[in-house]
Amino acid sequence: MPVVRTSQHDSMHRSLERLIDLDELYPSPISIEIYGDCTQAVDDLLESIRAEGVLVPLVVAERPEQCGWEVISGHRRLACARRLGLKSLPCVLRTLAPGPDRRRAIIEYNRQRHKTFSQLMREADAMEDLVRQNAFMRRRAALRQFSIRVDVTDCRNSDQRNERTDHTIAQAIGLGGKDLYRQARTVWKAYKAGDTRARAAIAALDLNTKSIYAAYKDIRRRNRFGTDFKPTPYDVWAFRHDPAFGIPYPGSIPPAIVAHVLHYFTEPGSLVLDPMAGGGTILDVAQSMGRKCLAYDIVPSRPEILMHDVRDGIPIAARDCDLVFCDPPYHSMLSKIYSTQSISNLPLQEWRDFLHQFARNTYSTLKPGGHVALLLANQTEKDLPAGYGYIDHAFLGYEALTSAGFLPRRRISCPMSGGYLPQHVRNARADRRMLGLVRDLLVMRKVVN
Repeated sequence: MPVVRTSQHDSMHRSLERLIDLDELYPSPISIEIYGDCTQAVDDLLESIRAEGVLVPLVVAERPEQCGWEVISGHRRLACARRLGLKSLPCVLRTLAPGPDRRRAIIEYNRQRHKTFSQLMREADAMEDLVRQNAFMRRRAALRQFSIRVDVTDCRNSDQRNERTDHTIAQAIGLGGKDLYRQARTVWKAYKAGDTRARAAIAALDLNTKSIYAAYKDIRRRNRFGTDFKPTPYDVWAFRHDPAFGIPYPGSIPPAIVAHVLHYFTEPGSLVLDPMAGGGTILDVAQSMGRKCLAYDIVPSRPEILMHDVRDGIPIAARDCDLVFCDPPYHSMLSKIYSTQSISNLPLQEWRDFLHQFARNTYSTLKPGGHVALLLANQTEKDLPAGYGYIDHAFLGYEALTSAGFLPRRRISCPMSGGYLPQHVRNARADRRMLGLVRDLLVMRKVVN
């Protein structure tokens, strides 16, 4: 028998319909727990009720130890009725005991509605609770009849029972088979544990911009730099973006660039500073590779990133760190996407002045022998001074770091993936223009005293 099926001929069900004043109707806390706040009026339903009235009665049950009626089915109809100023609504009264019976009924009435991924997984949580309660009652009954032998049998068949439960719940919530449900459960478990990247994945799943399998793969890939990592021995790092690290953010970088810097220029347990953390890619890679990381940003995107403007200096907590990794917003590039306080909004000379001040502060913060990694791309076409064909930000960074006292260790080419649309390429060919892909990583070392 399906986990949540409620018989229409149940002896607890009485098909009594009557008009009930809106002041006596209350949203179900169980429905809000599973499906979120369903009390907002929906425009198309609002217009339908305005024109035709409420055609389908609400389903209600008495509120335990309180006056009024709990809405089992019909929260949006109730919200629309309140918006329209209706005084009463037709309702079907059901006798449903608080607890599992009421929870089953709410899930059953919501079976056909469109649900977000989060709503489906909260529904699955509720179903699993019901399954556990049913299993507990069955075991108690079996123990009374067969003593300890049933307990042993339960242990032997636990995997099979779990597989049946996964399949049943997957079918009930419309996720297909048990394998897809288990992938969804893995993502949901990480989300409930507070994983920031899982929260971003859930948001994408709710918007239908990401598949369950893609979100699951992201979760599983997050330890790839700590297990079978195979660094490239070359000084060209043409890596792709990987959404398993960091959360969506303008100008985010491929995590493999960070992983290679950590591999070549730090040791496990080293302290890494990211003063412009963005979506937290460096933070996530450092965690994956067993490095400690302090992350700051002027507008933090995640709880793990602390609020701080690097123009005010580097926090004392980062003193004597082993590595500073900085991927700063470039002058004028993406300035419309970043915060108005971003250094990308500075005039070019002020942006250069910032680089020099940052280099001096970084030199003071790093321990002797520590490294700074500065990722910079050329600026082409937009906001260039008169007569300039491009601005070499890497050269400006080199100038700032060496002026502060750093010694060069390596310049590594990290070409950007592009992201140009076909029309951009066609127009560039027609106009004899070159599209910018050049990006360089400067790694320099603080002098050992």
